[in-house]
Amino acid sequence: MEIDIYGEEAWQYMNSNFSHVKGLYLDHAGSTLYSKSLIEHSLAELTQNCFGNPHSRNTPSRLTTDLIDQTRIELLNFFQADPNQYTLLFTSGATDSLRLVAESFQFSSMSSHSYDCGSFIYLKESHTSVIGMREYFKRNVPCYALPSDDISTYFNLESHSGIHEKVHIKDNLASSVYQEKKVETEIAKESEKTLATANSLFVFPAQCNFSGFKYPLELISYSQQGGLSDISRDLCLNKELLNKKEKSKKVWFCLLDAASYVGTNQLDLSVWQPDMVAISFYKMFGYPTGLGALIVHQRANHVLQKKYVGGGTVEIVSSSRDFHVARHVLQEKFENGTVNFLSILALRHGMRELKNLVLTMDNVSIHTFRLGQLLYVSLCQLKHANGKSLVKIYSHTEFTDRQRQGAIVTFNLMAESGDYIGYAYVEKILSLYDVHVRTGCFCNPAACQRFLELSEEDLCSHYMSGHKCGDENDLIHGRPTGAVRVSFGYMSQRKDVIQFLTILRQCFLQDNVAPRKGTAEKLLEPVRQNRTYFELIGIHVYPIKSCGGFSPKTWPISKSGLLYDRHWVIVNDAGIALTQKREPKLCMIRPSIDLERNKLILQYYGTELSISMDINDHHTTLDGNHGMNLRKICGKIMHLDDCESAVNQWLSEVIGRPALKLLRCSILDSSLVNTSSFLLLNYSSVNSLKEQLKNTDFELSSTEEYLTRFRGNFVVESANAFEEDGWEKVKIGPYIFQNVGACFRCQMVCIDQNTAIRSREALTVLANTRGKKMPFGICLEMCSNASGAQVVEIGYPVSLDTSDVKFT
Repeated sequence: MEIDIYGEEAWQYMNSNFSHVKGLYLDHAGSTLYSKSLIEHSLAELTQNCFGNPHSRNTPSRLTTDLIDQTRIELLNFFQADPNQYTLLFTSGATDSLRLVAESFQFSSMSSHSYDCGSFIYLKESHTSVIGMREYFKRNVPCYALPSDDISTYFNLESHSGIHEKVHIKDNLASSVYQEKKVETEIAKESEKTLATANSLFVFPAQCNFSGFKYPLELISYSQQGGLSDISRDLCLNKELLNKKEKSKKVWFCLLDAASYVGTNQLDLSVWQPDMVAISFYKMFGYPTGLGALIVHQRANHVLQKKYVGGGTVEIVSSSRDFHVARHVLQEKFENGTVNFLSILALRHGMRELKNLVLTMDNVSIHTFRLGQLLYVSLCQLKHANGKSLVKIYSHTEFTDRQRQGAIVTFNLMAESGDYIGYAYVEKILSLYDVHVRTGCFCNPAACQRFLELSEEDLCSHYMSGHKCGDENDLIHGRPTGAVRVSFGYMSQRKDVIQFLTILRQCFLQDNVAPRKGTAEKLLEPVRQNRTYFELIGIHVYPIKSCGGFSPKTWPISKSGLLYDRHWVIVNDAGIALTQKREPKLCMIRPSIDLERNKLILQYYGTELSISMDINDHHTTLDGNHGMNLRKICGKIMHLDDCESAVNQWLSEVIGRPALKLLRCSILDSSLVNTSSFLLLNYSSVNSLKEQLKNTDFELSSTEEYLTRFRGNFVVESANAFEEDGWEKVKIGPYIFQNVGACFRCQMVCIDQNTAIRSREALTVLANTRGKKMPFGICLEMCSNASGAQVVEIGYPVSLDTSDVKFT
């Protein structure tokens, strides 16, 4: 049995420090978690001191300057970087650090491009922010994308056949340090030669953020010694530049993207000495965000030539003529304007907390590697009843060597049939269990393309079919467009792995999913009948977004929707809209509207608690600059007005959250609907779903209870379940509506609208009966107005054009 690397005392401290984390957090490669003590220590420092702008000379500003200087030194010590050799520049993050290099790196000492200006080489499996650097260079500098497979070709390592195998490297740190010193001396000599010196830049990640593979840090000295000078011309992206450049002696510089690496590994800059290092601190400490650094070795100072002149970066500047003198100290020269000084102060507390808890980053590396190894081995053993694997893992290694593999496990799930299960569906199901993972391609297009075996033609085809980075279009022609990533942080525990594996078994191993997909498909197969005329049996209006609704017999209608449908919204003290996903008790609030009295009435279900307000009782809170009350709600920028304070107080009391506010759309015809103006449900489809739940632990007593979960505006009852999917147009009374697509469901259908209790079975069964995107109901837009009074009534005839009906 492995010995716990931290110790019992450290775990007790961590358990109390992360008690605010709800659910199972497994996205530490995205951002690790911040501890309570980190926030408390940072807040205590802010509330017990006065800090001023470091550009000023007063006492609070001098205090700020002193602490920033101390923080720089502590950070350099954290990375074992000699302050006499390295300078740390604060940036907004690793991406900003890479951009800074891209903007300022000089490939030639001559301003004229008639001279050889070196090359730009990046490892192909790099973050998008690295790939984006080539946009600055591609017109004048030969740019190369180095495949990871070719590392062993260009870098004479003792290895197996390619990087997919475990790479064995003979560690000879003494020799490495000697070579670093030798290179430093040679570069110093080169910089003193003619102005025609050509500079080349090699960029690679210390750790792949897709697979967790740790690239050999020996690449640093190898590239600095010119090991990539003979790179194949075939890898050049702009070959037209190759014959235009004169050949001369090149000086090579190495930029290390350490953003993914430093969160769980010790970067020792006394051993490995890249010319520049890019990092983000939120990946290390969780807080503060929006803060990173570029660490620069002194030998690279002269190749970073800044163009922009910002506040605090000059010794003198004239606005009347083209004249300025930049500061000479590197951080003073490159840190434009006022740095994020209050956030910088928090970094000291982050470093000290890590030291107090886990002693060294090597301990973190050992601990997180063991968790990743446990998950990797366990996932490999998960099999369906027919022997097929549940999981397809994307990894360069088999998790046997901590020096080559980080705490990241990336995979896709496979159905019993061997078909892929889309990552968006997996994430949706995991969210029901409060499991937080990352899905997609993680801004590493080459790694995604390689592991998913996608050609360039596939990528173009996916884009033309509508797939974009960050969307939920997870399967195209049955093939995945991304994956699921699990990553661990220093506070992750073995029980997290066990819990995650248990959930995967319950939800995705075929024997544990009920009902089986094949059975459900047979039960739901529609029977073709000639009945294309029926009646509207339900009208539902939801005045407040994500709250309950009411069911009038007749109601005003327009192209923008039912009158007052999703016209109000409840926001918290931060101005964020509340939804049932975050606050299930919203379903207990039952609004209704009395048009005769012009009243909005709020009732808390099951109690006598109620309040009413005049519909027109709202006011605009004028913005001091623009006189407009614009807010962003659920992705939409809307004009919203405040409602009376008594309603706000009532909402805060019944929901149990402080400082809630009810806002109303300023424009009568505007609405806060997500997708379309109307949503239609088929009673037969809802009833069919109810039948599927009969043999599970989850069953509601009536179809009407299921209806409330799907929040439709119109309810009809056709002969066949789910035949509405194929309707092109629907005529309700005098109005004609266009079917603009299915309504894809989320975890809101798991909330019992009469108790606010969340259960997972409804969504699980829906997924297995309706497919991974869980379509249920159809979205409608009105394509014709009727003459006369614009109202819709229960009993209105509903008709279809039978030639447009398509059974699915």
